[in-house]
Amino acid sequence: MSKVSPIILYAILCGLFTGCIERYYPSEDDLKTGTLVINAHLTDDPGYQVIEISRSVTLIFPSADPVSGGFAEVIREDGEFREFLEERPGYYGRDLDEPFLQTGMSYMIHVITPDGNEYESGFDKLRPVPEIDSLYYLEESNSYASEDDYTSGIRFYVDFTYDNEAYEYIRWDLTETYEFHNPDMEGFIFDVDFQLKELPDTSNYRVCYITNELSTIHSMSLSYLDFGIYIKKPFTFVPNIQQEQKLHHKYSLLVKQYSLGEEAFHYWNELKKTSQEQGFLFDRQPALLKSNIHNVNDDSEVVLGFFTMAGVVENRAFAIKPEGLDLSLYKWYCYPVSKGPGGPLTKEDLPKYYARAWMDGKPSFAEVNKHCVDCRAYKNSTHIMPDFW
Repeated sequence: MSKVSPIILYAILCGLFTGCIERYYPSEDDLKTGTLVINAHLTDDPGYQVIEISRSVTLIFPSADPVSGGFAEVIREDGEFREFLEERPGYYGRDLDEPFLQTGMSYMIHVITPDGNEYESGFDKLRPVPEIDSLYYLEESNSYASEDDYTSGIRFYVDFTYDNEAYEYIRWDLTETYEFHNPDMEGFIFDVDFQLKELPDTSNYRVCYITNELSTIHSMSLSYLDFGIYIKKPFTFVPNIQQEQKLHHKYSLLVKQYSLGEEAFHYWNELKKTSQEQGFLFDRQPALLKSNIHNVNDDSEVVLGFFTMAGVVENRAFAIKPEGLDLSLYKWYCYPVSKGPGGPLTKEDLPKYYARAWMDGKPSFAEVNKHCVDCRAYKNSTHIMPDFW
């Protein structure tokens, strides 16, 4: 991982709610810096896995201060353990092998911070997870502001079979990847040497692949279901927006399906309520979810984050130019339009980017944003085609 997961940040600000996760209301002292945050969401998928250890810089406007020089291990109920080594500040990782990851057995996390404080979680059972029978999409319309404000797009659905009482709760992670095309324009750079140069092909990238981990939390309890096939669990709506181009060329959704126990389900469910349902004056007031990890010698210390062991399966589906949608491109996207003479430039203002394009047979040359001539400038974008594409 290259950065602190958004889930850590969601864990910091939570709302008043009912449920099995204990609510914590911060006092003035608790709002000071240094609250320990431990996140370890491990799975039965053999391979490299990570424990994140940090301290919150502030609980009101949270950011992470990595804890370096600590000790972390995962212990199985029969005494088998695996130590995690620090790969970079705050990130402790190792390969977990298949013999260690045994469905039906329980695991706990043990952490020692550089100041000598010791932390442990309760045991969490590694539960089986149902297979994903099918992942597919349907064309839909969605209303955001009013009944008259409809946007066309697609929504993905998953089908799975509930045939084992050991399947108690499920959570899903979603990752989208889509192909993005810049307009066919000549690109130029006004470089730090104050010379205008044509962008070489190695810098004028027109086709990129953008990948985003979707922050929406999806979870459900299976306790109310009868055995059989569960169909059409809906996921996030993907709007057909011309400027975004998500559905204009090729779109992929990777779905990871996790098994959870009751405590972990309520933890994720309350994060969902807080992160996705706030936004108005009389919404829930801030509170903090207490962790299932505690200081061995001081139960009064507040610890944030959570430890889970989960079975996981995954599936990927594609939407290639879905029929029934208007997939025409926005012709004015990044079109170079002159804004008139600017002020004097210094070296700190450079480089600047320019483009030449044609509309109705007439040329136009003007300054543009870098992403207009190099799509790699978009967040989470690369010109390298993914292996699964």
